[in-house]
Amino acid sequence: MNFARLKLRHLQCLVMVGQERNLVRAAKVLALTQPAVSKTIAELEDIVGRQLLVRRRRGVELTPAADVLVRHAVAALRGLREGLTLALDQPELDQVRVAVGALPNMAASLLPEAVAALHASTPALRVRVASGTNAQLMTQLRQGEIDLVLGRIAQASAMADLAFEQLYSEPLLLVARPGHPLAVSRRPTLDALAEFPMVMPVSGTLIRHTADAFLLAQGMVPPRCLIEATDTSFAVGLMRRSDAVWFAPQGAVEAYLGRGELSRIAIDTHSTEGPVGLTMRRAGEPSEGARLLIEAIHGVLRQRAAAAASAPAPKPARRTRRPS
Repeated sequence: MNFARLKLRHLQCLVMVGQERNLVRAAKVLALTQPAVSKTIAELEDIVGRQLLVRRRRGVELTPAADVLVRHAVAALRGLREGLTLALDQPELDQVRVAVGALPNMAASLLPEAVAALHASTPALRVRVASGTNAQLMTQLRQGEIDLVLGRIAQASAMADLAFEQLYSEPLLLVARPGHPLAVSRRPTLDALAEFPMVMPVSGTLIRHTADAFLLAQGMVPPRCLIEATDTSFAVGLMRRSDAVWFAPQGAVEAYLGRGELSRIAIDTHSTEGPVGLTMRRAGEPSEGARLLIEAIHGVLRQRAAAAASAPAPKPARRTRRPS
């Protein structure tokens, strides 16, 4: 093996191909073209003198040599990132640091509350929040770029070497702007949704699969205008400017619903309920910053539960007697 020819991009490319098991998807994550990924893998095969990939109709498989190389490459890349961070950032000695990946349902409410609570008790705090799809965040978590991920559980294939702690469950909701024709209707139909633009989670994500399965089970006609987005601010901005309907996680929209900025469409979506929680690497202990943030998250949830338990129960509506 000629180590002088080995570059960081070779290892990064092999690791991503190993995780995605598909050259096209790996190229998309790496922001490269598929031919560029193929060329980089071919260069690496020439360097190590072994075949690393076996092409199949639906993707690629790693050879035994590639399996060994991927495991060591992941550890090496993680160690390099951690070393560069420590060398370049030079944080204060008492500064607590944590990097967290957050999906829209967590980034809108629970995570800001937890970070605010953590800052109140730990002034010397440095938090980095990463956004993206569930699969992208799990890749960053596995490679050591972030300490934990908050959101819905990922697909089983993405959970290797990762552990999930469920915090609660939540459904997807259909929401629109206040005054929307479907929002003011007492009994809107699913077929009526097809007449309006629909904002959905991006294709290929587990939450999108949940949304698609719900619509398919209900026999809904596909919407004529489909908009895929994960960014909450974009979706809310679109709601304000159009008659679009948003199929969104409850946590991403409950604050807007509470303030009257969005309205829920009265269609039962309880079957879309799914587990929401935090995902971490199985190996090793969490960092001090991650441990403190997790404690803050549990503290916020305990406060919410206590507030809900002490809230007065809604009064039943009075029946008016008809004159005899």
